[in-house]
Amino acid sequence: MSRLLASVLALTLSQAPQPGVVFVVGGVGGIDPLTPSAEWALPRAGVPHEIRDFRWTYGTGSILHDLQDFRRLHGKAVELAGLVRDYRTAHPDRPIYLLGHSGGAGLSLEAAALLPPATLERIVLLSAAVSPGYDLTPALRATRGEIVSFHSDLDRLWLGWGTTQFGTVDRYYGPSAGRTGFTVPAGLDEEGRAAYERLVQVPWRPELLLEANVGGHHATVRPDFLTKYVAPWLR
Repeated sequence: MSRLLASVLALTLSQAPQPGVVFVVGGVGGIDPLTPSAEWALPRAGVPHEIRDFRWTYGTGSILHDLQDFRRLHGKAVELAGLVRDYRTAHPDRPIYLLGHSGGAGLSLEAAALLPPATLERIVLLSAAVSPGYDLTPALRATRGEIVSFHSDLDRLWLGWGTTQFGTVDRYYGPSAGRTGFTVPAGLDEEGRAAYERLVQVPWRPELLLEANVGGHHATVRPDFLTKYVAPWLR
């Protein structure tokens, strides 16, 4: 009986989902609190995956350089896509997630667009500093599951006035998708429309005030928000 139980246990363990990796991509300026928040909150919320910080900015305080240098951002997206490919080669059966905040959300989408179909398990965007009409089709094609985007109409300083004055990371001047939500591009073919059905948009809600969440730009990277609302998409 003990040998039978051991065999059953071994089979169960071999079939259990293996932990993967979450690539965390913070925003512009080198001061984004996403990574330390994610490293603290996600494991405590039951996310079993390795948390990897992808640093891409010019450095601390370089907000405008990071925001406006799309060529550098695209180069860093190529670098991130290479890391994802390397991980997929080394661990072909393990899930890969991208978690990006603000400008890092734009970099995550650029990286995803460079990957083969169904490479990623899911992409989670927090307060994305990209245009509302940004074409998500290439990133959706690279993703088995959903692209989940958290946005807030109250993010008016950073993703309203800020991106209207200085532009988004994809060089659009106006309120960002992280404030207004994404719009579905016109003229999509059947495949594109089907892909957009996997876009999940989660707006800020007034009841979040009971959690002291006022819908600002960094509300989505707070440890309590990551624990309650983001972690379920990474499990």
